[in-house]
Amino acid sequence: MAQYRIYPIMVGKNTANKAIFTHMVDMDINLVVPVYVYYIEGGHKKILVDTGVMELGSTGLYNGISIKEAGPQAVCAGLKKFGVNPEDIDIVILTHLHFDHAANLELFPQAVFFVQESEVIYAQEPLPIQKDDYLPGIAQLLNKYQVVTVDGNSWVAPGVEIIHAPGHTSGFQIVAVDTSEGKYIIAGDLVYLYLNLYPDTSEIIDADGNRIQCTPIVGHDIYPPGNNSSLTDWYTSISKVLSLCGDKSHIIPGHCPTIMGKIFP
Repeated sequence: MAQYRIYPIMVGKNTANKAIFTHMVDMDINLVVPVYVYYIEGGHKKILVDTGVMELGSTGLYNGISIKEAGPQAVCAGLKKFGVNPEDIDIVILTHLHFDHAANLELFPQAVFFVQESEVIYAQEPLPIQKDDYLPGIAQLLNKYQVVTVDGNSWVAPGVEIIHAPGHTSGFQIVAVDTSEGKYIIAGDLVYLYLNLYPDTSEIIDADGNRIQCTPIVGHDIYPPGNNSSLTDWYTSISKVLSLCGDKSHIIPGHCPTIMGKIFP
């Protein structure tokens, strides 16, 4: 069986309130966080997890969130560092269909896209308060591509499994990857930051290098993000993640600045 390596590639930056990343904590603090795609190397297929965020031109705002250094050119430049062109990608796994994870689909004309069926259904008619989290018409846009809708768990390649893990969205999926050091989990927005795994942390450095003092969250081994479809589902899913990989250090978060430039394992 293939043993893979995982490369987080920064393809943009978002500025948002810290309470989005740690539920209801530090609502007076803003953080600059990376937007990532993840290139999985090591098997016969070139696999990418998520497709980044769109370019927003002069305003740089989407749904009140500031976005910079983004767009298709950021995705192309990030992949080029590993000698890969977007049209070389065989498989794209979409953790979910939010605006900062499912843009730039047109870059991958040869790819087969994997997404949870429940995510596609919900994206067609989300609750009003969650409507702007999704790119307009994203469910219909997928019809232009080779899409496999999944109901639950599925192997996309030997050693690479997608696992339904609701909580951030009802159709959210994580990616379990076999490596030389055991199983790693690309958790995406189920775990925004390492703060969700180590909540008693008192300081972080954001994607622009700003040193941010934050409130240590005591009495919790793990702590949820603030943007969830269901907190009950989140706790169930994060327990599943921990049982799958057995070690918090094997969980790769969705927007954590500290993984910029790292390779897993």
